[in-house]
Amino acid sequence: MIGNMKFINRFVISTSVATLLVLLQFGCATSLPMPAGVQELSPSDFENLISKKTKKIEIYQGLENKLTVAATWLDSETSEGLLSHSARLAQWEEPKYKEERFRLVTKHTDRTEFFVSFYTPERKHADLANTKNLWKIYLDVNGQRYEGKAVKMKQLLTEIQALYAHHNRWSTPFMVSFPVSTALTENKPALMTLTGAIGSAQLKFE
Repeated sequence: MIGNMKFINRFVISTSVATLLVLLQFGCATSLPMPAGVQELSPSDFENLISKKTKKIEIYQGLENKLTVAATWLDSETSEGLLSHSARLAQWEEPKYKEERFRLVTKHTDRTEFFVSFYTPERKHADLANTKNLWKIYLDVNGQRYEGKAVKMKQLLTEIQALYAHHNRWSTPFMVSFPVSTALTENKPALMTLTGAIGSAQLKFE
């Protein structure tokens, strides 16, 4: 019995130390300095920005959650914030930051993008990329409707959560793009619609 108690005590102490180390590492990561030449953005301001640009809806049938959709509009402001936050986390040097910024600006000349965290109880139904047979995604903005294309993100959960803290392990992450320049859609009211045999959801951005 005494031997078991010693083992339990050692386990508790080891677990506590491991937890403390993780917390310390996280604290150090969030307090890293902003690299030279990168737009200043604190971790808390970044979290507030993502929260402001994210809309979420939960669809229930009785007590059962049929759909949960959280979409983050990656407009110019959000994209700049993501770049600054990524630069801090990865400690990019200024040339790397400028290279990534140029790539992002170029990409958004012909598309509008959203990060979408998507949940359905049946994992096989959570494939937003299956727009041929399962899902349709539309963006209504400025009097026009655009059909979206979803691509499943392959990054690790921790990598995605470092940028989108609201995403969780039960949801599937997608990048959804619409064939219209970000400059033509941002700062305008928009409606995103996801619809299919499983259910439908709409998210309003104002």
